[in-house]
Order: sequence, then structure tokens, then C-alpha cells
Amino acid sequence: MVRGLLIRGMLAGLLAGVLAFVFAHQFGEAPVDTAIAFESYVEYDLHHQAPEEELVSRSLQSTAGLGTGTLLYGVAMGGIFALVFAATYGRVGALRARGTAAVLGLLGFTAVCLVPFLKYPANPPSIGEPDTIQVRTALYVALLVVSVAAMIAAVVLQRRLVPRFGGWNATLLAAGAYIVAIGVCYALFPGINEVPQSALPGVLDAVTDSDATFPPTVLWSFRVASLGVQLVVWTTIALVFGALAERVLERPVMSARAVRVAPVPSP
Repeated sequence: MVRGLLIRGMLAGLLAGVLAFVFAHQFGEAPVDTAIAFESYVEYDLHHQAPEEELVSRSLQSTAGLGTGTLLYGVAMGGIFALVFAATYGRVGALRARGTAAVLGLLGFTAVCLVPFLKYPANPPSIGEPDTIQVRTALYVALLVVSVAAMIAAVVLQRRLVPRFGGWNATLLAAGAYIVAIGVCYALFPGINEVPQSALPGVLDAVTDSDATFPPTVLWSFRVASLGVQLVVWTTIALVFGALAERVLERPVMSARAVRVAPVPSP
């Protein structure tokens, strides 16, 4: 059974990767191109630095490279989603396959993507303080781990509070506990100004031209596109996998019930 769910999860992830590629190519590549053009303008036009040798062409990065990355990510997330579903199905209330998958998708997107992103959002290539990359990455991973652990604890808390407070109140209390825990983490985790006004601090210190300031609207567009890619992946996996899992877990039971209640033909 787990093997069948795993295969279906990876298939759902494959479709999610395809849709994520389309979304990223349509909405994420334009801000990336602007960021690269901005870097080129500062380094080559303003400071007359020799261009670095391009190991992989930009056209290849935005097509085959982007497609490979989104497909691999989608398949991997689909497989992990299927394993988590197999471990939680029937243990989080009276939800059926589609309902369980939808709840897992919502909780997973919130804990894995949304919460870390709001504290440490993504930046387009070549934009931001290079010296903070390792620190930002470490803090992002740490916050992700804490967020996932807090979400698991909130789910366990909700199940324990149901007999006493009922399903709705227990859910509200567990959600409140998760929000408080994340709020404390937000306050304790340091903030990093990784995109100062000049956007390229090591290069633009001597630049006074206002055109050398990276457009904030482009940075916003890239971050919205980055979060949108994650939303496409998680939504597709949750909906598609829920439909596929339903065929495996519930239709045989429904068919058996139909056989039992079917009238016996008279002789």
C-alpha cells in the first residue's frame, strides 16, 4: 500500500513540477533577467570591469535548467508528501483521503514555505549582501526545522484537546499555540538587512547615480513569484495526490459495500 501511495505521490509531484516550471518561467524569469542586467550595468558600464566567462548560457538556465530543477523538486516533494500521508491517514480525525491530503498540503505549505519565507524571503541572483548568504541560509534552515516541529506539536495538541473542547475549539487553540510559538521565534531570530539601499554594497559604494539602486518593485515581483512557485507545487500535490489516493484507499471499500447491499435477484 505504501509503495502504491509513494508512486502516486511522485506522479503528482511530477505534474506539480511541470506546472511550477510554467509558472516560474512566466513570472519569475523577468525579475531574474532584470537583476542580471542590473549587475551587468553596475559592473561593466559604471566600473568597466571585465565580464566573467559564462559557464552556462542564460537561455539554458531559464529552460532546461529551470525545468530540471522544478521537476526534481516536485517529484521529491511528492514522494515525501505521500510518505507523510501514509503515516497520518486515519490518525488526524475522520477525514477521508482528499480531506487528509488537503489538510496536509495546507499545513505543509505553511510550516515549510510560508513561515520561513516571511522572515527570510528569497532574493534574485546577484542581489543582496554576499557576506550574509551563509548566515541567512543557516537561519532559514533553523527556522524551517522549528516551524515543522511546532506544526507537528500543534497537530498533536489539537488531537488531545478534541475530547475536552470539541474539534473547532481545539483547532483554534492549537493554531493559536503555533502562532505564538512562531511569533517568539520571529522575535528571537535575528533580522538581516541582506538587501541594503545600494543592493550591491561591495560594488556601489562609490556610485552616486540614482539609477544604480536596484528597483524594489523587481525585488517584490521576484519574491512573490518564488512564493507562488511553492504554492503551485503544494496545491497541485495535495489535490492530485488526494484524488489518486482516494482510488486506492476508498473505492475498494465502497465497491464492497455496494456488493453487500445489492439486492439478490429472485429465481
